[in-house]
Amino acid sequence: MINKRIDEIKIELLKMYQKDLMLRDELIKSGDLYLGYHPKMEQLHQENSEKLEKIIYEIGWPTVEKTGEEASFAAWVILQNAISNPTLQRISLPLLMELANQGEIYPSEVAVLFDRICYFELRPQKYGTQFDFDEDGNLNPWEIEDVKNVDVYRQGVGLPPLNETIKRMQEVAKKTNEMSTKPYKDRINERKEWAKKVGWI
Repeated sequence: MINKRIDEIKIELLKMYQKDLMLRDELIKSGDLYLGYHPKMEQLHQENSEKLEKIIYEIGWPTVEKTGEEASFAAWVILQNAISNPTLQRISLPLLMELANQGEIYPSEVAVLFDRICYFELRPQKYGTQFDFDEDGNLNPWEIEDVKNVDVYRQGVGLPPLNETIKRMQEVAKKTNEMSTKPYKDRINERKEWAKKVGWI
């Protein structure tokens, strides 16, 4: 009976992940993906986050050992995209920290979630994993708390040097024609208003 329920959860996680990918592709084709947080995307992310929250309550975090690599990765992506659900990301952070300490997940996964929370709380990040377009329209890491030691922190969680990641991210943005569509100050103000609305700040 337990194995049957785990199989159902695996299928559910993969379906949620596929829906996310399909909507992303749809918005890329229509040119709407980079015009701000699209209402359809926000709605899907919120629906997925609520389902993930129920799964975590039922079985704990869907680790590779519990649900397999694909479903566990799907859960990870769903959590990262749960940006309209600050509570879920915040309560998941200590849970993932504990799992990383036990060797059940990669420390880099904790680092990304930690930085993501900082980003949406409009605070400087620690590991430099969150990117945004700067005032000059270039894709670069969001504000970093300790630039001098960021690579030390990154090495400690298994991340490559920041310069390597910056180069890769900028190359991907160029290939996919990803760009800033609004002035930097306008985007920051919009982010602040949205962050207040959903409970980040």
